[in-house]
Amino acid sequence: MSIKYYYLVVTKEFRRRIGVFGGTFDPPHFGHISSALFAMRELNLDFVLMLVANDPWQKTDPSLILSENKDFVPSLALHRYEMLKKAVKEYEGLFADDMEIIRGGKTYTIDTLEQLQDRFPKSEFFLMIGTDVARDFHTWRDPQKVCRLSNVVVLNRPGVTPNEIDESWNFPILRVPAIDVSAEEIRNLVVTGKNLESLLAPEVEQYIHSNGLYRSAVDG
Repeated sequence: MSIKYYYLVVTKEFRRRIGVFGGTFDPPHFGHISSALFAMRELNLDFVLMLVANDPWQKTDPSLILSENKDFVPSLALHRYEMLKKAVKEYEGLFADDMEIIRGGKTYTIDTLEQLQDRFPKSEFFLMIGTDVARDFHTWRDPQKVCRLSNVVVLNRPGVTPNEIDESWNFPILRVPAIDVSAEEIRNLVVTGKNLESLLAPEVEQYIHSNGLYRSAVDG
């Protein structure tokens, strides 16, 4: 058991403000890290769990994938989890979590929140989603229950404005300082052999090259 995981376990009986930041993290980059740190500070969170989606249904269901991304297949979940552990290890309060991988199958946030309620029964959860995801929140499994089990907070993302989100959800918007980086951009840069040092942690870049990730998949 890692020291970080032990820290999470021993907080079970205490009331904590816990950030829940799920994603594909393919790969995890400085945009993810800066958003999580900013939210942790602004929302006064005790820590943020960054959860790797085992099977992100929004990105693997053919009926939901944009036509230009039809050929993209997410990297193996264990690769994404290993990269995320390397990405967050220098940041106090950020934890990579493989709960959704262990659970298996398609990843639904409602299942994750129910598990977290069992793990931290006295804590309050803050679910962080991007404006791009919030726009399609109505397509989620049991979105009303997601809102009952957590405080949903929307982080602004490039390309999607808050007015595209259904106002009836009444989500607060957290305006995160923009970092011009996306996972898709990084995957394409790997294919072309470009330098990635300004976009992600050196250990993540090394892991990508050592495991031959993204070398043959240009997805748009």
